[in-house]
Amino acid sequence: MPYTVLLKQMLPGLLPLFVFVIADEIWGTETGLYIAVGFGLTELLITRIKSAKWDRFIIIDTLFLVMLGAVSIILDNAVFFKLKPALPELIICLILIAAAAHPEKFFMHISARHLKGLNIRLNDKGIVAMKRMMLILTAVFAAHAALTIYAALRMSQESWAFISGGLFYIIFAVIMAGQSFVMFIRRTMATSGQRNIS
Repeated sequence: MPYTVLLKQMLPGLLPLFVFVIADEIWGTETGLYIAVGFGLTELLITRIKSAKWDRFIIIDTLFLVMLGAVSIILDNAVFFKLKPALPELIICLILIAAAAHPEKFFMHISARHLKGLNIRLNDKGIVAMKRMMLILTAVFAAHAALTIYAALRMSQESWAFISGGLFYIIFAVIMAGQSFVMFIRRTMATSGQRNIS
């Protein structure tokens, strides 16, 4: 399950938001926007140096950061910058919907990128489980994006910071914990069934 892959991909895009909140409290909104955009660009360069290649997702995420940050600075309104976390999530929703239509191809792509050297194939049950996971993740990302947009437009900066950042990881922690619990129950039931048969 590529939960950790998604979390690692999303983390670089969320860090500038936390930097903005801290800088805004200390130096004000405009300076906070400059610092957050600069932090995002620095983050992109560091990622390029460490991995020796450009990560397309981080590039797109940084472009959103720079464009919306620039609009917020020009119009002197931080709301455009605050909308930034929702845009990559909406793009991910479209990717997940496409992946749900072709789960085996998506799994092969993930395996080739993150599980190099392992030849893993999905059976029919695996394909069904993958589709279900994609639809669940689509619903989670869409709901979080909608909540982030609402927070950016209607709620306080502190509430927006929590919803756009911390809440995202709390939701995924609950999902992963729930999945681990279900798998534990299934293994326990399977073991008990084998003991009863023997």
